[in-house]
Amino acid sequence: MNTKKIQKGFTLIELMIVVAIIAILAAIALPAYQDYVARAQATESLSATGGLQADIAVEYSETNAIAPAAETIAEATALAGKYFPAGGAAVAAGGVITVAFNSGALSGQTMTITPTLNSGQISRWTCTGLTKTQHIPSGCR
Repeated sequence: MNTKKIQKGFTLIELMIVVAIIAILAAIALPAYQDYVARAQATESLSATGGLQADIAVEYSETNAIAPAAETIAEATALAGKYFPAGGAAVAAGGVITVAFNSGALSGQTMTITPTLNSGQISRWTCTGLTKTQHIPSGCR
């Protein structure tokens, strides 16, 4: 009578290969995830300053010059977000908005949001200033 042993479970080599594959996938996924988190944090500042952008656009359309009103400047200093403190946002001459991050993946960095003027209106907003360009939100690249 022949009895065959049926192998149950995995061999050590098979387990080591699976662990190696998981390690390779994690090494690829982690930097992509960190970039995604940083971009989401930058997007928060872009949406938090949306009211400022609208105020600056109205001022420009009414006066054909960008000299932020005192109310707009005061509104900027009162803004606060999860990743930037109250006083971390500011409006400068030309309608340029700056946001200084104090926590999260962008801590210590400052994003500058600049209006692009076109025929009496602001056609778009451009973001610069972050150390990695892939962290800039796609809405203002």
